[in-house]
Amino acid sequence: MTAQQSPPIASDGQVRSGIGDTGDEVVVTGIRASIEASLAQKRRSDMVSEVITAQDIGKFPDKNVADSLGRLTGVNVVTGSSAGGGFGENQSVSIRGTDPELNLTLLDGHSLATGDWFVLDQANGGRSFNFSMFPSEIVGSLEVYKSAQADIPEGGIGGTINVHSRLPLDLPAGTFNLTAQGAYNDLSVKWKPQVSAVASWKNKAGTFGILAAGFYEARAFRRDGQEFLGYSTQENFNNSGVEVAYPALIGDAYFTQERIRKGGTVSVQFKPTDRLELTATGLYTRMSANNVNVNSMAWTSKLVGDRSTPGTPGYALGKYATKAYGGVTYLTSAAWAATGAGGAPSFGRVQDDIFRSAFSSTWNGTLEAKWKPADGMTVHANVGYTEGRGATTKERGWETYWQTGMSYALQGKGAVLSYPGLPTDPTSSAYLKNYFSGVWGGSTISPDREFYTQGDLEQEFPDSSWLRAIKTGARFTNHRRAVDSTGILWAGNETATADPVYGAVDTNQIGLFDAYAGATTPGNFNRRIGVPSRYSLADLNKVEAVLATRGGTDEAFYPPSSFSVEEKDTAFYAMARVGNDSNWRGNLGLRSVRTDIDTLQYSPNVAPTIINKFGEFGAVKDGRAYWDVLPSANLTYNATDKLLLRGAVAKVMSRPGYAQLAGAFSVDDLSLTGSAGGNPRLDPFRAWQFNLAAEFYYAPQSLFSIGIFALDISNYITTTTSKRFYRTVLHPNGANFLVEEPVNGGGGFNKGAEVNWQQPIWGGFGMIANYTYSDAKRDRSAVAEGDHLGRDIDGNSKHTWNLTGYFENDLVSTRLAYSYRSKFRSGIDRATAMWQDGYGQLDGSLLVHVTPHLALSADAQNIGNAKLYYFVGDRAIPRAYYDNGRTFYLGVRVTY
Repeated sequence: MTAQQSPPIASDGQVRSGIGDTGDEVVVTGIRASIEASLAQKRRSDMVSEVITAQDIGKFPDKNVADSLGRLTGVNVVTGSSAGGGFGENQSVSIRGTDPELNLTLLDGHSLATGDWFVLDQANGGRSFNFSMFPSEIVGSLEVYKSAQADIPEGGIGGTINVHSRLPLDLPAGTFNLTAQGAYNDLSVKWKPQVSAVASWKNKAGTFGILAAGFYEARAFRRDGQEFLGYSTQENFNNSGVEVAYPALIGDAYFTQERIRKGGTVSVQFKPTDRLELTATGLYTRMSANNVNVNSMAWTSKLVGDRSTPGTPGYALGKYATKAYGGVTYLTSAAWAATGAGGAPSFGRVQDDIFRSAFSSTWNGTLEAKWKPADGMTVHANVGYTEGRGATTKERGWETYWQTGMSYALQGKGAVLSYPGLPTDPTSSAYLKNYFSGVWGGSTISPDREFYTQGDLEQEFPDSSWLRAIKTGARFTNHRRAVDSTGILWAGNETATADPVYGAVDTNQIGLFDAYAGATTPGNFNRRIGVPSRYSLADLNKVEAVLATRGGTDEAFYPPSSFSVEEKDTAFYAMARVGNDSNWRGNLGLRSVRTDIDTLQYSPNVAPTIINKFGEFGAVKDGRAYWDVLPSANLTYNATDKLLLRGAVAKVMSRPGYAQLAGAFSVDDLSLTGSAGGNPRLDPFRAWQFNLAAEFYYAPQSLFSIGIFALDISNYITTTTSKRFYRTVLHPNGANFLVEEPVNGGGGFNKGAEVNWQQPIWGGFGMIANYTYSDAKRDRSAVAEGDHLGRDIDGNSKHTWNLTGYFENDLVSTRLAYSYRSKFRSGIDRATAMWQDGYGQLDGSLLVHVTPHLALSADAQNIGNAKLYYFVGDRAIPRAYYDNGRTFYLGVRVTY
């Protein structure tokens, strides 16, 4: 059987595997059907690709599309950004070790706007798609293109993910599926409901159909963790003559959230003749993501700056230790007394209670037409609009601090902390009577929208011995991404000198006692990561009551954290499909793309256009345009009826992230770090992509494949850091801040190999295993001297592997799936490069068929309670350690 003669896939999702000895058709169903359908689609493709079908998605122990993608060869998933850490649900995808920002995600071949729920991701304005918006139930199939093709939109250096919707004419009339489950997290100790349904109908003639899908999924999240928020440096520490790096803040972080994801899709198909087909699709999804993030922190930067100079009245430093890692000397332990040499008190602990009302949403509408005006000719056109929004509609941060000493010692994946001079009972009046530092907040709204249209013409040549078809087309998109930020002002934030009536700094007029309503962290908080602690929490209602005093709060537009980018992309392409009817096929193409960019950001150093209580700021507008010419070629050779050899080469590009082009200027007064904004003169990432693969389809539902790949990156955007002097509200005399900014960073490479083995074993048992090796490095010329960042490329894990075992019979369908990825650099946070350590997770699913239409389901995620560990440069220098707990699902499935 050649690649063109793969097993047929019926409209009911079953696979017909041929004729048995008795003349009867052998029908494969369930897990084996989904595997066989996926392999048949992969086999027919002209590209190097991976495929997962709807039945696979339904059977996997996965709750969103990213989970399902993470099972595929060469695909990695990420649970969060570098700044925010992981939150226990996969949201970003990388292909073959490339950063999620360098991959492209499409819905039915077109772009899809997205939004982020977490405030730091909203401000970062990247291009990676947030897969946490999508449950698996609304997807028909997934394709991961690892090679490029001229008629596929540009933008994915690592690869392109195409999410295919379910369509009514592909399903039997009267198709209905309902899944209802309860979700339980063993850390939050809460049950939440999850319901999804799909219904499809078509007329008897099969010319008109309607499909509707809806979902409501709630999850209760709790994340325990210890965070090291930036590493600052101190020259000549303690007159030792040594520059040391130390953790600016060490916090016991307590995060709680209820996510409610809801929405649906509608698809209408009309096929009045064999020559004309019209399709209209609409999608809406919204995730409510209100969250409370509390962090009670050792204020190391305060103690190093104010209490570590020998001979001064404030000197309170006792024993300390240092150790060098990677050419940097770290302050690995230190102790400061509660009072200095002259009796002045130390301030060694600070707490942030942050309350956020947040959501993310996506909606899309597309009209598509396929018309065959003559034999062998196909005209295709679509037009659509998509809009996403990530929003923190209200943020309130309440910060207080304590008169106490502090000691810390790095140990394992965290730090042991103690606070001399601080009462051990966090509910006592002596503990609660602390000092007020300030209130911040406002809102962050990040709209993302795009208009798109595409048209192409394909002419087939059935009489040619080598030219199968020629396809030409054009595509235009108009995309706008922005961040609109507001901030709050409150008279209570003013210093005593500036406002002697309402001043609160360095006094105890206001403190945690004003906002305390009896709540503390749970008794088991941080126990599973080995650093148990207990502290009191502020209450939002009481915070709001305090803010209503002293004249209340004012809210105004905050230009330093706001920007916008408008991008217009125009593409023209031509592609020839080549091959014969026996042993070879492929395509040759050329795509030419013009990118037009207009940026807007704000600066206090130009003529002001905005004057408000935050100061005077001027609008800085910039822009540029450039062309990319992208050739591509894909070739598949059928060495035998079971062995396929593939080769592909292409020039590819990915545009800079929106915040890299026009980012927000911001500084952190506590850690003395910040961001210098965007750079509209950045060039895109550009690379040559190479693929070779051998695929051996030696039996039904079976595959053994080997592939090698390489990316020769000519331009890589990186981040550099430098010290800059700024005056801020909390530093009116100025201070040196370590700030980061994007720059063109030269080139690099990514090369590797992957192996995939899928094999039924015996009696309903089977296995799927894959492994990917990826070695990605920046060129030495692209590494800034002395920045200690090394040559690592963000998002690259050198080793990734998946192992899935399954069993299925007429009664039971069950899987266990384990995924692992080795350490990778996850980005820069607070001017410090950070890595996520190797992470492996075991998931499972069980489906028991009570009747042909009713099944009981049980799913489990993170069965082994794996935890996320982030570090700085060396594993001995921690950045964060998180426990997200295990999640279990129990429910029923009804299918007709």
